[in-house]
Amino acid sequence: MTDPSKIKTDFNSHGPLLRLYQTISPALVGMIPHFALFSTKLDQGVSGRQGLMQRLKDKAHLVRNGLWFHVTSVGEYEQARPIIDALTQRPDAPPVLVTHFSPSGYDFALKRPCAAVHDYLPFDDPQSMNQLVSLIQPRLLVFVKFDCWPNQVLAAVRARIPVVLLAGSLAPKSGRLHPLGRSFYREIFNHFTHIGVCTKDDAERFTQELKVTCPVSITGDTRVEQVILRFEAAQDGATATELKNLNSRLLILGSTWPPDEKLWLPILPQLINSFADLKVVLTPHEPLPERLKSLENKLQRLKLSHTRLSQFMSDGAAKHKDTRIILVDSIGQLAEIYRSGDLAYVGGSFTTGVHNTMEPAVGSMPVMFGPRIQNAEEAGFLVKQGAGFVLNKPDEALKQATLLLSDNDLMKKIGTKALQVVLDQRGATKRSLEVILPLIFGAQPEAESDPHAT
Repeated sequence: MTDPSKIKTDFNSHGPLLRLYQTISPALVGMIPHFALFSTKLDQGVSGRQGLMQRLKDKAHLVRNGLWFHVTSVGEYEQARPIIDALTQRPDAPPVLVTHFSPSGYDFALKRPCAAVHDYLPFDDPQSMNQLVSLIQPRLLVFVKFDCWPNQVLAAVRARIPVVLLAGSLAPKSGRLHPLGRSFYREIFNHFTHIGVCTKDDAERFTQELKVTCPVSITGDTRVEQVILRFEAAQDGATATELKNLNSRLLILGSTWPPDEKLWLPILPQLINSFADLKVVLTPHEPLPERLKSLENKLQRLKLSHTRLSQFMSDGAAKHKDTRIILVDSIGQLAEIYRSGDLAYVGGSFTTGVHNTMEPAVGSMPVMFGPRIQNAEEAGFLVKQGAGFVLNKPDEALKQATLLLSDNDLMKKIGTKALQVVLDQRGATKRSLEVILPLIFGAQPEAESDPHAT
């Protein structure tokens, strides 16, 4: 592992792009409130950071000399949780601070905390990051997946704090591999003590394309353990139970965006008419009131009987035997909903990239998604194993869903393959602990330190 004490940290030792970033980052941060006028999410992030440094000062004593995990949003937090849970079960566990970048990730974590302190990460200017490092004096800084802020990294390394990436991912078309950005990101990652990545392909992109010189190893995707635990916990959940009481086959359209709905809504009447026992659970990624109303209007025009999940749960399945579409109107239920399904489509892959495909896969379902899956290695694994299917147009969605729904044995066989893709990735938490425990305690990890390992 790279010794942080041997890394040069003075300003003049950095490359020109990193020096430029350090110079202009305070001005960029100062402009964020102006950009927030045009972005609801960014505005939420700016509002959430009001009084942040004072909050962190007040809480610093709770996490000083502990571990600092930084995550971007919900998915990265789910990857961090198995590691943090395993660490905090140790009798000698240090306290943990988790910082979040996105409002959705922060709000999600507040409802499912796993650390002594959860809060936003300050925007990336040198003064704020140096101040935060000085306040909490962590033993170790852990980034999850890819959200690594340069001034945050440099502040930690300057204080001789090891920096690690776990469940790391570097997509084939990542901007970090662009010729203009490659030297910049190479320099940042070369300040890391260790980089743990999800797959062999990720490792090769870090070492052969980005050409980092710090140690890189394949630790795996820690979200697998979290997905399995959530699935097991959801088995007897009220929502899954009530959906199963419909005694129908369920197509779960999970975490959909408007482009995903354009793929499915035109074909739902034909699909539903072809299979009398089929019901559809439509779960928009952001079930805001205006989104729900818009979807209800579209379903009405298509003459598809529908109800909201909240009403369905209030009435009970017996009153909705003839309802064909259940519209999910709350967040945090999708993992449990997948528990009740037979066939799944995962949204996001016409926009920012496909969402979590492991949640339906662990439920032994064939998994469908759109074309943009480069952000999720597990989606590629599903495709390679014949358990995942890329859809581009409505007629493709109709053809694939019809093929699977017409042959229950085939659907179950493919679902078993999907489950195996998830199970084959277990052990990522153990491998991740093997990287960070020596940095925390100066000793090799104990065999029993990972309660989720097989």
